[in-house]
Amino acid sequence: MRVFKYRILDHILFWIAIFSFYTVLPSLPTKEIWPAVRDNLTYLPLDIITTYLVILLLIPHFLLKKKYLIFFSGFILVIGGNVFFSIFIKYNLHPYIGIWVYPYPMAHEIFYSLSSNFIIVGSASALKLIRHSFKIQLSRAELEKRSIQSELGTLRAQVNPHFLFNVLNNIDSLIFEDREKASNAIFLLSKIMRFMFRESNQEKVPLEREISYIEDYLELARLSFQSPNFLQFRITGNVTGKTVPPLLFIPIIENAVKHCNKQSDTPGIVIDFSIEEQHIHLFTFNYTRKNNFSLPGEGSGMGLKNVEKRINLLYGNQALLKTNQLEDTFEVHLKVPLA
Repeated sequence: MRVFKYRILDHILFWIAIFSFYTVLPSLPTKEIWPAVRDNLTYLPLDIITTYLVILLLIPHFLLKKKYLIFFSGFILVIGGNVFFSIFIKYNLHPYIGIWVYPYPMAHEIFYSLSSNFIIVGSASALKLIRHSFKIQLSRAELEKRSIQSELGTLRAQVNPHFLFNVLNNIDSLIFEDREKASNAIFLLSKIMRFMFRESNQEKVPLEREISYIEDYLELARLSFQSPNFLQFRITGNVTGKTVPPLLFIPIIENAVKHCNKQSDTPGIVIDFSIEEQHIHLFTFNYTRKNNFSLPGEGSGMGLKNVEKRINLLYGNQALLKTNQLEDTFEVHLKVPLA
């Protein structure tokens, strides 16, 4: 109802503008406005009928449906009818109601009437088509937004079970090796799961919480390495007051941990976060088994492919994801903008 009221107001303002234009302009030489007002009032109903026949009938039912022949035939018929009745009103109605008529050649009358029609009907049609185009763009934008939100939700749902599966495998092996480590792993897992359930469905989370979640995961990952220095984690920059999409970085970190060569020299895994004013950089390095030509993450169908897909949905070409695979090393560089 509110939108309808605004549309009525738009139409009223349009006709006030048209009437004012055709009233003020002819009255400038004589500085007498009443004759122009009376003259235009006789044409206004005809112009209104002509305009709405075009914008409410011909444009939506024929032009927008690409029935061009019917549209142009109807348009010529409607405009031709307006020209005929405009001339009829001038030479038959005006003298009857006391409006003085100055006769012009018929070609002049037709040209003036056609020009008036193209100004009025053309302006209304342009506004109609602009509004229609704007609605289509809004509709497409809304559909694209819903599609992106749906796909992001699917990608997040894929990350969580994949992550949980790997962690549970680690805990299972720790139970028989070291109960204290297994207990600590369960505690860390509970913190991680709390974050995943509470935060992962939000659009953005504080960077501090995301980093804390990653640190818990890495603490859990270190339990499976013989040397505590095998995995190095560094942060440079200020993490406070910044937000990021949840679970954006963990698949890259998880791939570095999962596909590392545990028999390599220390450090076998290096994870660096660099927080700038406008961007966050994540760099990961890990040794892999020699002659392992499969891209980390390909075997599961998740991992880095999901990260690339997700950052494309979130940031478009504003983000950067690069990988570099050598004979026995694998590197990832992710750069994302900060909101």
